[in-house]
Amino acid sequence: MTDFFSYLSIEFQIFSVFGYSISLIEFLGTSSGLVCVYLASRNHILTWPIGIFNSICFFFLFFQIQLYSDMLLQIYFFGSSIYGWWIWHKRTGAYVQIQSLGKTKNILLLFSIILGTYALGETTSRLPFWLPKIFEKPPVFLYWDAFTTVASIIANFLLAQRKLESWFLWVLVDVVCIGLYSLKEIPFVTAEYIVFLLIAFYGCFHWYKEYKLNQTT
Repeated sequence: MTDFFSYLSIEFQIFSVFGYSISLIEFLGTSSGLVCVYLASRNHILTWPIGIFNSICFFFLFFQIQLYSDMLLQIYFFGSSIYGWWIWHKRTGAYVQIQSLGKTKNILLLFSIILGTYALGETTSRLPFWLPKIFEKPPVFLYWDAFTTVASIIANFLLAQRKLESWFLWVLVDVVCIGLYSLKEIPFVTAEYIVFLLIAFYGCFHWYKEYKLNQTT
């Protein structure tokens, strides 16, 4: 068992790129994330089991670099991937048009993100006091990390509901994540989120175009 967990350590490095040593857990998390997003864009059901594997990899990675909110986010992604896998087996093929939340719900959305970020940040800041044997080091980038977690959960929910605002949230999340992961010196994951940002920009453009088309018909 000890040997198995040593493979999950960020110290277990498998190759180097431009002088940066990449760990096995970072490589598996990054590569499976890219495959997962690609399969989702192709509407392929294998996106869900690969998403489960991806969330497991990132759970262990983020724990080791003290991004505890991101670590907890992987639990949500793990559960949502199981749910999505089950739902896709039961799809009826019904099409739901892209819609906007509207001004009032967008204001509520903003306040929800702010309150959720504060609550999660306060919670993760206390983890080393509540569970000192597990969380030996304090969290870093406390509220920025909490923001990406809260916003990702909401964006993922809005995406499932085909709400236009989901992609605008993903753009914001990806920008913050790029900054966080760059500062934590995990360039492989940073590069992955640059790709995610480009996909999010494409999603904004494509969904907004379809949304405006639906408004004229």
